[in-house]
Amino acid sequence: MALGDLRGAATAFVGLTSLWSLGALGAAWAHRAQPSAAWGWLALGAALRVGMLFSPASLSDDVYRYLWEGEVIAAGLNPFFYAPSDPALTPLRDAVWAQVNHKDVSTIYPPGALWLFRGVVALTASPVGWKILSGACDLGVAAILWRLCAARGIAAWAPVAYALHPLPIIETAGSGHLEGPAVLGMMLSFTFAQRPGLAALFGWAGASVKLLPGLVILALARTPSRGLALGVLVGLLAIVALGLPFVDAGSALGRGFGRYYEAWAFNGLAFSFLEALTGDGQRARWLGVALGGLYCGDVLRQGPSPDRLMLHVAGALLVLSPVVHPWYVLWALAPAMLRGVWPWLVFASLCPLSYLALAEYDVRGWQEVWWIPWIEHPALWLSLLVWWARSTPPSPG
Repeated sequence: MALGDLRGAATAFVGLTSLWSLGALGAAWAHRAQPSAAWGWLALGAALRVGMLFSPASLSDDVYRYLWEGEVIAAGLNPFFYAPSDPALTPLRDAVWAQVNHKDVSTIYPPGALWLFRGVVALTASPVGWKILSGACDLGVAAILWRLCAARGIAAWAPVAYALHPLPIIETAGSGHLEGPAVLGMMLSFTFAQRPGLAALFGWAGASVKLLPGLVILALARTPSRGLALGVLVGLLAIVALGLPFVDAGSALGRGFGRYYEAWAFNGLAFSFLEALTGDGQRARWLGVALGGLYCGDVLRQGPSPDRLMLHVAGALLVLSPVVHPWYVLWALAPAMLRGVWPWLVFASLCPLSYLALAEYDVRGWQEVWWIPWIEHPALWLSLLVWWARSTPPSPG
């Protein structure tokens, strides 16, 4: 099911994903009362992911950044120290380099991600290689949902929806985003929550690719054990070992992430309110961090399971962040399906609207379509309110 170059057909792509989302939601609705679904639906999800491997990664050029940084490491150089535009890297410049975004920004990725980049580049410099890895990991997420939802008594609509929904398929097998392996690490930590040492190792594995899964350990730590302590220690030592080859970058280690944190803003509605309130983007960011920290701290105080904690953490991040790329939604969508929280399907179905910014990208450059967040975010908030009202038992009397 190769879709071709989507950047030049962003409007048609948004229409296609809208219809695709409706189809996935229809299949989920048909399974709303069924305790389990045929594995054929997962096989269809696998086929859809395979089809996307042959579409060019035209919605995002992040995959070229991944491949480039793998090439830099293969050359014995440090991507924390050398941004792609650095003249020292001129001999490495190739067709991959030409597609890299934000060439003046050094890497923002944790060491596990960097070594994954290096491993894929050792096999192939084609985006398809990375997309195979990301799509396969996302199919693993879908399979885990199939198993855990059945074990927990969550109706079959949830795993069917995830297996067929366009967002995870397009953002992993289509665009090759890091969420594929990182979310898989998080989901594996949920799978082994009754074996906290192993769960901690998978949480660290996910965090070595993208930081968020490391927070799983906070939920596991509510029940201390020797196995958990061992898992935390081994995982931490592994991350340190992965990172040691890059520490010679010194103060440059945080340079790329600092640029991202200070300057990026896209598709975040609540953040625009915080910015208007504070009158300054940096103060708004810190206020968002504080509000998110207070909210997640209160959730943690209640002693949540790892999947409940991560759903609230990811949800707070998506609501308050200045940057809400469509692929970020996978962090909430996977645990939401595991807990039967359907409003995140609404948000996942609307987030591809943000790709309309690409409709005139070649003419006007990157310009966000102002009205899209006003559709996406209020729809999520209203859906969550409806879900909460229907899920909360009435008070006696």
